[in-house]
Amino acid sequence: MYNTKYGRYDGDSWEAIMQICFRLKYESEHYQSIPASSGDCGIEGFTKQGKVFQCYCPDNNLSSKDLYEKQRDKITTDLNKLNLYKKKLGKFLNGVLIKEWIFVTPESRMNDLVLHCNTKTEEIKNLNLPFIDPDFKVIIHDIDNFAKEIPVALNAEGQKLFIDKKKLEDGSIIKWKDQEIDLVANAIRKHSKRFVQGAAGVDQKVNKLTDATIESFLDQNTILSRWQQLHPDDYEKFLILLSQIEKEVEELCMFPADDNNQLYKSLRKLVKEKLTANFSYLNEMTIDNLTNGAIADWLLRCPLDFE
Repeated sequence: MYNTKYGRYDGDSWEAIMQICFRLKYESEHYQSIPASSGDCGIEGFTKQGKVFQCYCPDNNLSSKDLYEKQRDKITTDLNKLNLYKKKLGKFLNGVLIKEWIFVTPESRMNDLVLHCNTKTEEIKNLNLPFIDPDFKVIIHDIDNFAKEIPVALNAEGQKLFIDKKKLEDGSIIKWKDQEIDLVANAIRKHSKRFVQGAAGVDQKVNKLTDATIESFLDQNTILSRWQQLHPDDYEKFLILLSQIEKEVEELCMFPADDNNQLYKSLRKLVKEKLTANFSYLNEMTIDNLTNGAIADWLLRCPLDFE
């Protein structure tokens, strides 16, 4: 499967989710899919305004060079079908002139793919096919072009949305610890209180927990940034909900607990349950990451503390 920031796909599942996205995004342009049962003729659907679409997703994540070569070859192969199947395609289009042949792929990392599209644009125009508009272009759309439609499409498919976190750069946790000494001291002090007095190896465990807290805090920023782009209204709702939970957590932490680690677990459970209830379209991994990020933020600052 190919990992994207909004879930994992292979060629079939990518095309299936994109077909729903096309219908949502281009409903006003009367999007028409072309079932693959009789051959797609180099396109998988078109609009009455002259946009046609071809999907491509590798089955596994690739290096930038390998991804570019596969995308380049796919574009070349499918554009050749416009001429190869011109009679059949003309019947499908029924008078619609193709203005944009859009290659829909999860991501494009190399500028050379744009240059390849420009080259193919001129080659197709020079074929003088009857259904090619004089302003014909070959362009690329990636997953961000459908950021608003993907959550709706996943829900329609009975799937839940996974918002991936961006991989942290090497050394980013150490760098953050050096810059935010007071916040790190808060986390160390609070994690220390989760252990019973005299427990073995506490210092090493506290350091490990503190690093995990910082990682969760930094991960949350990338997840929230992507969520804000996908669902700005729900992102605002999340901030309001989190502010309310924070007050509840702060009050619960005012009272001494017999077991601070149990209190920590109960607070984490409280956050996860409220997020799950309010954002049921997010998958469990995304809810876990948001929960860990909220707890991390409260540990580094002051709302979550132990008497």
